[in-house]
Amino acid sequence: MPKARQFIFTTVALLIFIESFAQVSITDSLFCGHHVVLDKQSKLMPWAVGEKNAYDHCLRLRWNFVLTKTPYCPGPDPRSSFRQYYFYCAFKDSGNILLPDTWMNDVGEKIPMWFESARLYYQYTGDTMPLTITKGMVDYSLEHGITPADYSWSKFPQTAANAGAVEFNGFTSAKRFSEDDAQVDHAGDIGTTYFRMYLFYGEQKYKIAAINVATALCKKMRNGNARQSPWPYVVNLKTGRTVSDYGANWFGCIRLFDMLIAAGAGDVERYKVTRNKVRQWILQYPVKNGLWVDGHTDTYITGTGNLSNLSASNAGLYISDFPDFDPQWKNTLTGLIKWTEKNFIEKSAPGEPSSFHGANVVSEQVAFMPKMDYQTARYAAQCAKWFGYSGDTSFKEKAFRSLNFVTYCNDSTGKVFESPFSKGVNSWWSDSYGEGPSMFYHVLAAVPEWAPRGENHFLYSPGIATNIIYSDNRLSYTATDQTGTDYFRVSFKPVDVLLNDVKLQEGQNNVPGFTLKDLGSGNYALIVKRNKAGKVVIAGRIAR
Repeated sequence: MPKARQFIFTTVALLIFIESFAQVSITDSLFCGHHVVLDKQSKLMPWAVGEKNAYDHCLRLRWNFVLTKTPYCPGPDPRSSFRQYYFYCAFKDSGNILLPDTWMNDVGEKIPMWFESARLYYQYTGDTMPLTITKGMVDYSLEHGITPADYSWSKFPQTAANAGAVEFNGFTSAKRFSEDDAQVDHAGDIGTTYFRMYLFYGEQKYKIAAINVATALCKKMRNGNARQSPWPYVVNLKTGRTVSDYGANWFGCIRLFDMLIAAGAGDVERYKVTRNKVRQWILQYPVKNGLWVDGHTDTYITGTGNLSNLSASNAGLYISDFPDFDPQWKNTLTGLIKWTEKNFIEKSAPGEPSSFHGANVVSEQVAFMPKMDYQTARYAAQCAKWFGYSGDTSFKEKAFRSLNFVTYCNDSTGKVFESPFSKGVNSWWSDSYGEGPSMFYHVLAAVPEWAPRGENHFLYSPGIATNIIYSDNRLSYTATDQTGTDYFRVSFKPVDVLLNDVKLQEGQNNVPGFTLKDLGSGNYALIVKRNKAGKVVIAGRIAR
């Protein structure tokens, strides 16, 4: 876009913002290239368009950047036939030229996070292109990142690779790990992605790959204690040698077992036993002692000292969706939010703030404490979900300010500044275009008022939805999970909500059933509760 036109566009956007919010002020202060916008209490507002559409705008910008701005890898062939996100963890911005970060390739984080972001974007918009991109990465990992049958952890996903490597067999270039060392938790996350791919695309190769992951996890299960988790955190997949004994990020593995059990796929009875052992360990140890530990795919850790917001946040998000996991779920959810505030908001890298104009900003892990946009998005999601349960508006306020902060962490093209207070920290593909954006949908489900007015959107569901069709006064989709709760904002009043051609009844306690909340001007928040899989149709009339 020519500079003159870009200036006009930005000015018009700001004027629209001002008209929508007469009590805001656009300051002279710049943050990540955007003028900081504050409300009458001098607290942070979104930078673009206005509160009602700012989050939608950010989501679309980020996927548009992936679709239109990502260059191919440098040669030689076959690497140069693939986009940079296939073989590199991050990008370096060199005068608006994206160069690959040559640190490593975080396969075990990138693939699950991109699929989650892509499938939620598909539900929200009906756009399949992000899923198509992610499918290519998943298929590549199946062909180039699964261990052979003679390995100790056989037919199991590799979770990392050296930067630019076209075969995935471990991150060794920094001499932190040996070849075939892998993080078991992220391999479980990949297994979950494989089965979700099966639910979405119906291809048997994904189901087989997911069952292989679950089989290995069952085989390698051990008794956990305060210093040893039910699986080693890092193992050598070839020899079986334990590299790191303790980790707490096991909810991807839990979710894999959940889905296989519900679908009756694989050795269901063995999965139930394994899942229950992991569940009991989580409730007995990290839930009580706060040792939510991992190191991500590039950080070598041992022991229980490297607290990580990823582990704690994944616990909070899972338990929010499935509260029957934890009999004390209400105390656990509020405790996890306080845990993040104590360990990763109040504490910071030297010189970095804990808050920015009233927005709490969040660090990643003890071994890496800069404030990160995607960790801040995680915190916003947890706060919003707790507000949805409790009605406590203080958590809604926390979610609002922190998610507003995240909107500043990309430019007007969608190029992300993942660590906006730090110099020399590049933006990781997994974090910036997978993990961070996927948190927005949790927020919108809890606070549907923040989704665009006058539009229809499937805001969030823990399960996989396919065959989504949007029209002015009708929305239909196929739910693949046997039970579930699906969240929407629609610009019409639903007259009929049908599950497999059977009308559902409106009412808070009806399962199956649905609830409606009038958002004004013919807009409604809708929650559909299902007790089976199948086709859902939401039909109504447009308000006049």
